[in-house]
Amino acid sequence: MEIIRNKWHSLGVQGKLHILIQGSLIILFLISMDWVIGRFESQIMSSAKARAEETADGLINGMNMLMLTGQISNPDNRKLLLSKMSQSKGISELRIIRGQSVIAQFGPGLPEEQAKDDLDRRALTTGQRQFLRIEKPDGPSLLRVEVPFIALENFRGTNCLACHHTPLGGVNGVASVTIDLSQEEETLSNIKRWLWAGHIALQIFLSFVISWIVRVLIVRNIARPIRKLQTAMTEIQRENDLSKRVDIDESNRDVGEMARAFNSLVDNLEHATERLELFGKMFHGSSEAFLITDAERRIVAVNPAFTEITGYSAFEVMGKNPSILSSGKQTPAFYESMWYDINETGQWQGEIWNRRKTGEVFPEWLSISVLKNHKGEIINYISLFSDITERKAAEQKIAFLAHHDALTKLPNRALFADRLSLALSTATRHSSKVGLLFLDLDKFKHINDSMGHLAGDQLLESVATRLKSCVRESDTICRHGGDEFMILLPDAASARDIELVAQKIIAAMSAPHHILGQNLNVTFSIGISIFPDNAADSDAMIKCADAAMYRAKERGRNNYQFFTSPDAPSAG
Repeated sequence: MEIIRNKWHSLGVQGKLHILIQGSLIILFLISMDWVIGRFESQIMSSAKARAEETADGLINGMNMLMLTGQISNPDNRKLLLSKMSQSKGISELRIIRGQSVIAQFGPGLPEEQAKDDLDRRALTTGQRQFLRIEKPDGPSLLRVEVPFIALENFRGTNCLACHHTPLGGVNGVASVTIDLSQEEETLSNIKRWLWAGHIALQIFLSFVISWIVRVLIVRNIARPIRKLQTAMTEIQRENDLSKRVDIDESNRDVGEMARAFNSLVDNLEHATERLELFGKMFHGSSEAFLITDAERRIVAVNPAFTEITGYSAFEVMGKNPSILSSGKQTPAFYESMWYDINETGQWQGEIWNRRKTGEVFPEWLSISVLKNHKGEIINYISLFSDITERKAAEQKIAFLAHHDALTKLPNRALFADRLSLALSTATRHSSKVGLLFLDLDKFKHINDSMGHLAGDQLLESVATRLKSCVRESDTICRHGGDEFMILLPDAASARDIELVAQKIIAAMSAPHHILGQNLNVTFSIGISIFPDNAADSDAMIKCADAAMYRAKERGRNNYQFFTSPDAPSAG
C-alpha cells in the first residue's frame, strides 16, 4: 500500500487525470455492458419461453384432437403424439400430467403422466404457467415450461370435458415442455463477443479522444503557464535577483492567482531579505558584542565585536556555554536572581564582570532577552554587551575629581571635611586625640609671579609629593586652596607625635625643588590645633590651626606653632 501511495504521489497532474479518466471509462463500460447484455439475455430468454409455450400449446391442441376423435383413451396414441412432437428441434422432454379431476374419472394413466415434483404440483394447483431454468455444468442449460389445461378455455372449440363433470375453468392437466437453450446460449455468446469487441474499440477511441482533449487543455491552461512560472522561479533562484516578477496571465484565473501569489511572496521575501541584510550589517558592524544561544544555552552565533572584546573567535566558542566567560566575581545567588528575572520577564540587564581569553577581568554592561516561537517555546537567548572599562575608569576619575584636587591629586576640602568629621566622632568614642596642621607656603606668590603659573603648578605638585612622604597612610593631606594645605592626623597619641610630623615636614622642605631647570627653595608656616584640647568641632579646629599658622608667619616663617592663645574660638 505504501508503494502504491508513493507511486501515485510521484505522478504528475496529467498522469493522475489519465488514470482517473481511464478508470471512469472502464467502470462506465462495465456497467453499460452488464446492462446491454442483460437486455439481450432477457430478450433471448423471452423468445425461448415463447417457443416453449408454443410447443406446449401445440401439445394441448394435439391432445384436444385425440379427444375429439375418441383416441385419447389409448396410451399408445398419447405416446405417439409425444414422440412425434419430441422430434422438433430443441425439444428435450415432453410430458402430459393428469389433473385430479381426470384421475378421478379415468384413473392415474401412465406413470409418466403423474406429477413428479413441486413444479408439476404448483402448475396443477394454481393453474398458472410455471418456468424453471436448469443450469447444467456439462452441457447447455434447459428451460422447463409447465402450461395447465384449462377446461373450456384452452381446448380449441370443444366442451366435451364438461361432460365428465369438469368444472368451468378447472385444471384437467399440464403440458410440460423442456427445451435446451444451446441455440439461445450460442446466440448470446456471439452477441457478447461482438459487444465486448465493440465496447473495447469504443473505449479505446474515447480514451484516445478524451486523453487528447485533456492533454491539450492541461498543456494550454496549466502546463504551459506553470512552466513559465517555473522558469521565472528558476531564474530568480539562479540569479538571486528578487527584483524580478512573473507576468500575470489574466486569461487563466487559477494560474493568474498563482502568479499573483508568487509575486506577493517574492515581495515579502525581498523585504525580508532587505531587513535581514540590514540586521546582518548591524550584527557584524555593531561595536557592541552579540552572543546568541539556543534554548539549551549553547552558543550558535557571535559577531566580530564579541571577538574584539573577549579575544575568543567564533570557532572557539561555537556550541559552548557562555559560562566560559565567567570571571568568578558574581556569586551563585547573583546568577540565580538573573535567570529568575529572565524566565519571568523575558529580559535582564545590568553590570557584570567577565573574563577575556587572556584572563583579564573586565566590566561589561549586559542585556539578555528571550526569543520565543509562535507556540511560546524558547528558541534563543540573545545577549548584547559592551566593554565599559573606559566608562568605569571615567566614572572613577569623575568621582576622584569630585573629592580631590585636580593638580596635586590630594583630597579637596569637601573630602577633608568628611574625614575630619569622622575622625572627631571616632576620637570622641575612644577618648583619643586628633591633630590638624594648617600649612601655608612662604613667599609662593613671588615664585608664581616671577616664573609663571606652570612653574607654580609644578612646585605645588612637588610639595604635595614630599608631604605624602611625611605622613601615615591613615592620615589625610588636603589642598585647602592656592598655596594652603591641611593635614589630618587621626588617633594621635599625644601632642608630641603631632609635633614630630610638623618637624618632619619642615625638614623635608629644606631640600631644593627642581622646577623648569632651576632649584627652588620653599618653606612652610605651620599652625597646629588639637582635639579636644583646642576645639570641640571641625570648624573650630580649622580656625584654631589657621590662627596658629599666622602666628608662625609672624615669628619668621619656616616654623610651626601650636594654638595656645587664651582668646581662641571655642566650640559653638
